[in-house]
Amino acid sequence: MKFATLLTFLLGTISLYAQGPQARTALNLEAVYQQYNLSGAGTVVVMIDRGIDYTHPDFIDENGQTRIAYLYDMVDQSGANASGNPYGIGTIFSKDQINASLQNGGAPLSTDRYGHGTATTGIICGNGSGTNDRQFQGVAPEATIISIKITHDYFPAFGNQPQQNSFFDPNYVPIALQFAKDKIEELGLPSVTLMNIGSIGGPTDGTSKIARSIDDFIRAGHPFVCGVGDDGGKTNYTRGEIPSGQRHEIKVNKGDVGFLRFDLWYAESDRFTVSIERPNGMVEGPFTAPSGRTGIADQNLGDIFIGHRGADTEFFEATSNRRELLIDFSGATGVYKVILEGVTISGGGTYQASLNPARYYGNNEFLDVPFQGGSINDYSSATLCISPGDYVSDNSWRDVNGVLRQIQNEGAPGELWLGSSAGPTHDGRLGTDFVAPGEVCFGAYSPNTYYSNFTFNQISGSNGLYGVQNAVSAAAPITAGIISLMLEVNPNLSPEEIRTLLQESSEGDTFTGAVPNASWGYGKLNALLAIQNTLNVTDLTSAPALQTQLNVFPNPTTDKVTFQLDNPGLTPLTLELFNHLGQPVWSKVNNLGPQIEVSLKKLPAGVYTAIMRFEGFQVSRKLVKTKNP
Repeated sequence: MKFATLLTFLLGTISLYAQGPQARTALNLEAVYQQYNLSGAGTVVVMIDRGIDYTHPDFIDENGQTRIAYLYDMVDQSGANASGNPYGIGTIFSKDQINASLQNGGAPLSTDRYGHGTATTGIICGNGSGTNDRQFQGVAPEATIISIKITHDYFPAFGNQPQQNSFFDPNYVPIALQFAKDKIEELGLPSVTLMNIGSIGGPTDGTSKIARSIDDFIRAGHPFVCGVGDDGGKTNYTRGEIPSGQRHEIKVNKGDVGFLRFDLWYAESDRFTVSIERPNGMVEGPFTAPSGRTGIADQNLGDIFIGHRGADTEFFEATSNRRELLIDFSGATGVYKVILEGVTISGGGTYQASLNPARYYGNNEFLDVPFQGGSINDYSSATLCISPGDYVSDNSWRDVNGVLRQIQNEGAPGELWLGSSAGPTHDGRLGTDFVAPGEVCFGAYSPNTYYSNFTFNQISGSNGLYGVQNAVSAAAPITAGIISLMLEVNPNLSPEEIRTLLQESSEGDTFTGAVPNASWGYGKLNALLAIQNTLNVTDLTSAPALQTQLNVFPNPTTDKVTFQLDNPGLTPLTLELFNHLGQPVWSKVNNLGPQIEVSLKKLPAGVYTAIMRFEGFQVSRKLVKTKNP
């Protein structure tokens, strides 16, 4: 989350929800709850982030038990060699251990001192029990949780809390995914996984080691979400083509003190020499290119490091058959020139490059670049990943002191959030699947965290337990929560079906322009459409010659419903109804024909599965019983 520039003024009372009042409306979530009575029950949400405060009321059920099945703290190495930890890093805490900690008190087993993981998990599936009216409830408040702490963010000391140093090891990502896969299969429930990290840089074409591990996870049947990133609104991507014997100058404005990374990719069969002109006019180089796939031509110039690598030695272990030219600037501010010369060009001479950090609120950027986009993060470029962007539904909130706060100059309601990254990927795909309203949302806050240290981010009426979460880090949890609801309706959906359904459930308007496009994807996500489209997916298993469609109408219904077969010549043996937990609630075995009328008046509102069985095969269909008028 970016702590944005704010305007403050007084205004009347406004209603609040964990997603934010306008976000909830923009998504049509209220209609989802009213019509379908969904809660994420019977599904698992896996959150890979900065950890979680498991003592927060949002993650404790009505019996005082944790809703977390497992907490894997990959930063805490005290349990790396424990008998129940086959991964060799981090510490694993079970549901029983968390419940014992809740009962006994004392020092927590694991923490989220920054606050990001707690807030974003709350947006997905917090139960809102930190307030009596549960007005800050998350999207899927009854989902089971697996929390994986994979990173630390830096923050300075505040109050009586010490500074926290940053930590991230990208090699942990495949391990985190293996842990998630193992525990999802152990629990035996449909799942959605969100990895709420990632920034611009890398091959960005789905071929890096991490992107491939993400695709492998998805191919195993596990839906996976990673937001496009918060690198929009700045010229931090460039591309070009260098003919043989010619030179290109790429101007880099290092406008901020500190570290800046330049990351360029080009064909293995091409050879570029590189020189760097400093802001004072001094030129370093030229330095020759690596000789082959395994070549390394690194240079350490003190405050400039050049890592020039062949396709088999670049830093991301990609399979794209491209070379990498990585340059780290850590010296003076000013305009640097990266000067490339095409010595041997047999792969087209094209290149693509990025800068990081180079965000909308900073001063680092490429100069003289005539186009925007290309800022999507490498993890989101995994070919099967669900990648949402972020748009503004409402940029204001009332804080704990009764002051209305408003984010300025980052997008008006209806517009794309300024910092939302955009495609295309390096290999030309859209990158962005759709956008969700992450501006602004409200999630779980805990005392003595960096988030809660800023009282202007805490929400009025929240008992100090909820506050602002925005950016793509809020849009992605909304998406994951909606997927949980979809899986509650149809636990057999494949990751590919979910992605397609979400794209088909997104809509263009005057803000998005013609969709799909690389900034908005297929448009603004509509949760009600996503559930309705999910209901239209029929589960069908039979011998090909006997396949038939089971039609259900009206669907949704408040009382009577009719089941009708497309093939009237078939005679069903049984018709059964099951609730969302898989429990049978109604059945009929005699005198069945191709059309059957059933009264559901005595059943509670919810999602049900109808299964009609025949000799050797069956057909099924989801249906929804709504509350009686």
